[in-house]
This record gives sequence, C-alpha cells and structure tokens, in this order.
Amino acid sequence: MIGSIGARLRLVLRQPPPRPVSWPGADRPFEDAGDLPEVDFVAYSTSERLSGRVRLDASRLTDMLNTHDEFVLVDALAERLPEGGSMVVPEILVGRHELAVVHAGGPRGDRARRIPTERHGLVMRSGRYLIVGRLHSSAGQDPLAALRTRDPMVPLTDAAILYRAGHDVIREPAGTVVVNRDLVDWVREGELDARSWDLPPG
Repeated sequence: MIGSIGARLRLVLRQPPPRPVSWPGADRPFEDAGDLPEVDFVAYSTSERLSGRVRLDASRLTDMLNTHDEFVLVDALAERLPEGGSMVVPEILVGRHELAVVHAGGPRGDRARRIPTERHGLVMRSGRYLIVGRLHSSAGQDPLAALRTRDPMVPLTDAAILYRAGHDVIREPAGTVVVNRDLVDWVREGELDARSWDLPPG
C-alpha cells in the first residue's frame, strides 16, 4: 500500500458547512459532519498497520465499519509490516475490504441495548495475522454459527494480534478488536496452542 499510496489519497475540498435543517417538532437541527466526533483508528491491512483518526457517525465503531465500504483517515501513519518503513499523510481513503482487523476505540454504545451474553474463546487467522479473543453470543448459541450469521465486521474482546517479524513473533495486546470475517482464512473455538502457529514468515 505504501508504494501506491499516492493513488489512494483523496483531496477533500473544504466547503462551508451546510445550514442546519430543521422541521416542525424537531428537538434540534441535523448536525453536519464537522459536529461528528473523531476517534482514534488503528487497523491492520494485508501488509501494513494504519493509524489515524476517523469521524464516528454511529454509536459504535463496529456499527460504522459495517455501514460503510470506505473510510477517510486523517493525520494518518502507514507502517509496513514486517519490513519496517512508514509514511505520514494528511488524509487517506481506505476500503473495508482491505482491513483484516481494527482496534475498537471510541464509545461502547448504548448500555440500555446490551443483552446478557456468553463469552467464547476463538482463534483465527487472517492473512499474516493470528487473532485471539472472545466472541460474545446469546446464551446457548454456537459461537461459530453466531460468527457466520453476523455482519462482516465482528467484535472480539480480550483480544491480541500476533504476526511474524523475521524469526520473532510479535504479540500486540489489543483489548477489543473488530475482525473482518470475510478475510478470515480459518477459525476455531478454544485458546491459543501449538496447532495455531502456522503464521507466514515475516
């Protein structure tokens, strides 16, 4: 991505914000994009780690990732993995299909909408990355079936991301992540063990 990053930058023309629109009975007018909160965004693509900020237009980052196909990162840093090297750009357009896993920062959503769940340990591989974490599903539901029936961007808690850099395995504790199910090579229920260490060489 770094090699072709120039073709991926999108110049956003800064225009005056639109006038607020209101309607009878409305409590307040619509907000323009400038009123949306910015949250930190860290994601892993096929060969890079991308970090920056993105405007959150949903209650949770997971919801926004499932709603849109492309995202604009501002003040972005692209780091090549595992070779090293980086590039800083003011703005970059990223497609959801490129993102293997995303750190889930920002708000956790409406507490009143949360339902009791069971947590299941999962291990999965997505390209060069090994991802371990816990999937929350309804009581009694098979976790692999739950994974298949959800939207493509699926959150895991207590997660870590592992990848090879030369002869070393890098383990990055990640808290909560959002995994792109469409890019997962394989997944199994359980904990990390010797069966999982088939990471590609760095």
